[in-house]
Amino acid sequence: MNRAFISMFILISAVLFPANEVFAAFSVSVTPYEGGYDLNYGKVSGPRVNKEVTVNIISSIGNQYRLIQSLLEPISNPSGVSLPQNNFFVYGIRGTNKYGTLGVEQERPIGLGRTYIYTSNQDGLSDSFTLVYGLQGPFDVAPGNYRGRLSFTLEAIDSTQAPVIVLLDISAEIDVESKIEIKTVDGVSAIRLNPGREGEESADVLVDIKGGMGSQFKIIQSVEELPVSSEGYKLPEGAVNFLIKDTRRGTGLTVPTSLSLRPQAIYTSSLNGEAETFIITYSVADLAGEKAGRYRAALKYILEGTGYIKQGLIGTLDLEIDNQRTFELTVTPEAGGVLRFQNLKADSQPQTNEVVISIKSNIATPYQITQKVLSPFTNKEGNVIPANYFTLRQESLDTKGILKFPIKTEAVVGDTVLFISDKQGSADTFKLIYELGIPPDLRAGDYSTTITYSLSEI
Repeated sequence: MNRAFISMFILISAVLFPANEVFAAFSVSVTPYEGGYDLNYGKVSGPRVNKEVTVNIISSIGNQYRLIQSLLEPISNPSGVSLPQNNFFVYGIRGTNKYGTLGVEQERPIGLGRTYIYTSNQDGLSDSFTLVYGLQGPFDVAPGNYRGRLSFTLEAIDSTQAPVIVLLDISAEIDVESKIEIKTVDGVSAIRLNPGREGEESADVLVDIKGGMGSQFKIIQSVEELPVSSEGYKLPEGAVNFLIKDTRRGTGLTVPTSLSLRPQAIYTSSLNGEAETFIITYSVADLAGEKAGRYRAALKYILEGTGYIKQGLIGTLDLEIDNQRTFELTVTPEAGGVLRFQNLKADSQPQTNEVVISIKSNIATPYQITQKVLSPFTNKEGNVIPANYFTLRQESLDTKGILKFPIKTEAVVGDTVLFISDKQGSADTFKLIYELGIPPDLRAGDYSTTITYSLSEI
């Protein structure tokens, strides 16, 4: 009875499972060259680390097949931060396969999609080959342990053969030094600005974020006091401005912003705190109204963030602003010092001439303006208008200093002090009104005199 049952089972098995299918082989193994069961990179601190993997495929199904790779689990740390796609690559070593075609003879980044690693020849013969998996920096993530997983699916083409899946774990200890360097572009020790010299009105500072910080962070700019001179004069807010240029991953203040006593967040990184290089451009406003001197301040750059980020002072740069001495007098209209009245006759009406005097001064010292009339009005024949016919008067144009002749007064030949500044020696402006009366016995003609003005400290 038992023998009959066994005979019947063998007969049925032979019909349902022919010998070429019962014993058909279809398998794949993925083995790191250095041994072990996972792709272990160990400590990674350099720009590139490669690991080789040997792939062995055994097939006797008589059909063409292919091997497909998928990144089953991205290479991530325990916080869920993953290595970017441009950090993990694969390529096959040409010639290590015998029959089929490698689909990764050119290096390519490994993403979450399916990658056709290998396609067999038409006969589906067994084969083996070598893959190279590379981790390449810079790593824009925090240091620490990272793990991931690759899956390899061996599937037959135009066959009912069941696919075969094997897994390969990945591990790496990312050991990168993340730091931020801040320095002037031209390598000098301080940010130097000079509004009075062409090309020195602005200066650039380079910010170099090396290595990923692992999480979002900010760079805070702080100054304990606005630029101050050795004499104790301080520049106001708005005298120094800055803006951020050339950011690609984070964001910065891209419009001119005034340096402030309040801490200012000048840059915010990407969510993962990726590496980046950008420029801070500092510029100085018109300082004509500020005192002459060299103004100094210390700019502190502070790192703020979370996670692995070590918060605190990044560095300090000195800021120096040279406001050059200005002590100038301008006469409008400019007549070369000659005051002339033409076609005068005995019956002419009195003639007037207006002059505006402007003083630019940042020396913080009182000053005065002196007028010198060289001679009475004379024509080319030598005829002279008596001095008492020539008068002057001054008008205020929001003048801060003291006008010496607010009412009409004879403009005497020789030196006369017209104006004395305020105690601070502020820049100022006023108007001079000259009037020439006509004597009844005047000889007709053109009459002129020479008047000069001098500016001097008191």
